[in-house]
Amino acid sequence: MIRSLFKLYLIVVLSVAAAVAGIQYGLLPQLHQQLSEIERESSKTYNYLLARYLDQQDIRREAALARLQANASERFALIGMDDVLHLGERRLRDLRDGRQVFGNDGKDAYLPLRDGQILHAHREEVNDTNFQLTAYALIAFAILLAVVTWVFYHWRELNALQEAARQFGNGRLSTRARLSRRSNVYQLARQFDDMAACIEASMARQRAMIHGISHELKTPIARLEFGIALLRSCGDSAPDPSQRAQRLEALRLNVRELDELVTELLTLGQLEQGAVPLRLVPVTVREMVDSVAAIVSDDAAQRNLLLDVRSTGPYAHHLCDPRLVARALLNLCRNAVRNARGTVAVASRTDVSGTLTLTVEDDGPGVPPEECERIFEPFHHAGAGLARHSGRFGLDLAIVRRIALAHGGQVSLGSGRSGGARFVITLPGPASDRRPHLGTLPDN
Repeated sequence: MIRSLFKLYLIVVLSVAAAVAGIQYGLLPQLHQQLSEIERESSKTYNYLLARYLDQQDIRREAALARLQANASERFALIGMDDVLHLGERRLRDLRDGRQVFGNDGKDAYLPLRDGQILHAHREEVNDTNFQLTAYALIAFAILLAVVTWVFYHWRELNALQEAARQFGNGRLSTRARLSRRSNVYQLARQFDDMAACIEASMARQRAMIHGISHELKTPIARLEFGIALLRSCGDSAPDPSQRAQRLEALRLNVRELDELVTELLTLGQLEQGAVPLRLVPVTVREMVDSVAAIVSDDAAQRNLLLDVRSTGPYAHHLCDPRLVARALLNLCRNAVRNARGTVAVASRTDVSGTLTLTVEDDGPGVPPEECERIFEPFHHAGAGLARHSGRFGLDLAIVRRIALAHGGQVSLGSGRSGGARFVITLPGPASDRRPHLGTLPDN
């Protein structure tokens, strides 16, 4: 603090000194004419009496000057026009017009008399060094007091912010600065608090994801270990070929499940880190929706479900990344097929602004209102029904949300007409400011 205080004080003092010097040597010469007018008007009565006194003493002017010199602080002398040629044409013209003029330093005054002579008055400097030193010392002290007050006020707030940053760096992620709105560094403190909240939420999500990953990995790994143990227990006595084939198929399915889980985790991680650049191209909406519906049609047929696909809107094309948008729509369709009782409705619509709305609705049990937001979190399983909605590993809806955010859109969950879940993806039209990268996705 002392170093900052000294630097600020030195800067302020030097600035004040430079301003005083600039006024004295730069501004005042530029305003000489205006200042002369002011001085001439303020001493108008004094000049009138002085000129009248000397004009009445035509013969005895030397004695009159002596008496003036004895009773005044100025030194007086009578000079001619040739002695003031150094004043310049403008002031010489004023003298000829009978007007008083002043020198550049303000110490010399020239008053024209009736007979053509000029009374030169030179003002002697009064020795006021002590007074000036005292005045400048008081000014310096006042500046120091103001600087100390200002610096201390900011130092206290910055110290609180520094302490909050230190505690946050030591692992206390709930630490916040929480400065008053009247603080001059309130915006900085608010940015710190927002950053700390985002980091804390990110760390919480990371811990939850690690916990979910560990939980999801345990089941297939345990099944793999159990299957391998069964094969080893047979030893040389080979089991029935059909049983051995079944056990190998079970091991293969477990390995495939692990591979799918790792693939889903890599996809979500790349989306969150912005490692998947958007490839925006015009897409025929109806064809994209029909291709996704064709993929899930077999699963829907096996469950005796009716798959209703509709596309409406004034525009047949939409600018997006077809690979990612189709992936998001496919995840929602598969979730709907898992939860529907009889019907899955898939609809696409574009409006006059070019906004694309994709809707997937089922007639299943639906999702409780309190879980509508958390269901998009990775590995969030609040119950068996929600596990079916969240996907096989609890990552499907998290991927859908990230894809929507990557396109500058959003995904929401509500209740359908039959009480089931109704997912809506809204992607803005080409007029919106969308950049082909995912590096600035919101955390929520």
